[in-house]
Amino acid sequence: MGTHTFNKVTSLVFLVLFASLHYSLPFASASSQEVNALLKWKSSLQNKSLSVLSSWTLLPHNATNSKSGSGPCTWFGIFCNAQGSVARMNLSVFGISGMLDEFPFMSLPDLTHVDFCINNLSGVIPPQISYLSKLVYLDFSTNQFFGTIPPEIGLLQYLEILHLAENHFNGSFPQEIGQLKSLRELDMYTNNLEGPILASLGNLTNLAWLSLSSSSFSGSIPPEMGNLSSLVKLYLDNNLLTGPIPSTFGNLRNLTLFYLFNNGLSGPIPSELGYMTSLTYLSRQMNNLSCAIPASLGNLRNLHKLKLYENQLSCSIPNEIGTLNSLVDLELSENQLSGSLPSIFHNLTSLNILHLRANQLSGSIPPEIGNLKLSILEADHNQFTGRLPQNVCKGGLLRDFTASENQLEGPIPKDLKNCTSLERIFLGGNRLTGNISSDFGVYPNLYIIDLSHNKLAYI
Repeated sequence: MGTHTFNKVTSLVFLVLFASLHYSLPFASASSQEVNALLKWKSSLQNKSLSVLSSWTLLPHNATNSKSGSGPCTWFGIFCNAQGSVARMNLSVFGISGMLDEFPFMSLPDLTHVDFCINNLSGVIPPQISYLSKLVYLDFSTNQFFGTIPPEIGLLQYLEILHLAENHFNGSFPQEIGQLKSLRELDMYTNNLEGPILASLGNLTNLAWLSLSSSSFSGSIPPEMGNLSSLVKLYLDNNLLTGPIPSTFGNLRNLTLFYLFNNGLSGPIPSELGYMTSLTYLSRQMNNLSCAIPASLGNLRNLHKLKLYENQLSCSIPNEIGTLNSLVDLELSENQLSGSLPSIFHNLTSLNILHLRANQLSGSIPPEIGNLKLSILEADHNQFTGRLPQNVCKGGLLRDFTASENQLEGPIPKDLKNCTSLERIFLGGNRLTGNISSDFGVYPNLYIIDLSHNKLAYI
């Protein structure tokens, strides 16, 4: 939840400041219907919530402070429009406990923003939510809501932001959400939702953020999702999705972050993904993807992270991967990749993490890799031959170095002796030579080392 929650809290501060400046007017007064309805909902909440809402009260008729007695427009978390009607409610991150059964949906016709995120609200979302016909912003995320998502949400035609993440919603994805043509953010991660992702999502062409991760969505990904041309971030990870990756994803030219990991997707990686030139994060690990890594991925020059580990990818690593100059993290472990490493890898000058373990890679490890400033290099359980790169710790950042269970020979790299950043080193199961006492130094952060089954001496 870290990044999502940080961004949410930051946006909440802005929302409160904006609303305070533009909506809360000292002379405005809400109708008696709004006053009574809100007080009725307050009385239904659990006692520990009442201290937060202590300002939600009416002064006696003979009170002298008329400003304080002007009703909801001066109450905590409520902001009125110029006409004196309740327009915004922000009760986020205050530990409010209770349900929405008594919430006055019908009595707040001018409500445009509701933010109740990060509380302890529970129960179901009543179908009466459809009475909030002017609603633009709705955030119920990080609560204890359960039951199905009411189809009546699809009647909120002006809705732009819908956040329902981190609750206990179950059932299928409501078809009616596909009617929300103004929607820009749809955040439903970490629920118990199941069934297919509906093709009607492809109607939401204004959508910039879509998160459906960490649920139980199943079936294939509808190709209509390629219609979401405004999409910037897409999270479909940690579900039960199967079938191929639609080639129509290549239409998402504005997408910067694309998470599909930990599903059951199969088939090849479509070459059309090379058109997604805005991508910075591409994570497809832990699936059943097969065939070769498409050379077209070399077009993704803004890519920072490429994670394809734990699939069934085969053939050699395309030379074009070596042109991704912005790449920081490349993880290709636990596939069926074969052939030699492209010598062009030395162009990956920003690379910090390189995972190649548990493949069928052969040939020598290019000595130029030693010129990279790697903190992690995992190349174990392959068929590499020749010598280890002699400058493997040239950058002084190497923490994790594994090259065990290969066919490597020759001396230990000289710069390992002074590589004080090392925390973990596995070089066992090779034919390395040298003297342990003279070739290795003192490593204050080292917690595990394996040099077994080599030709090393200790004198």
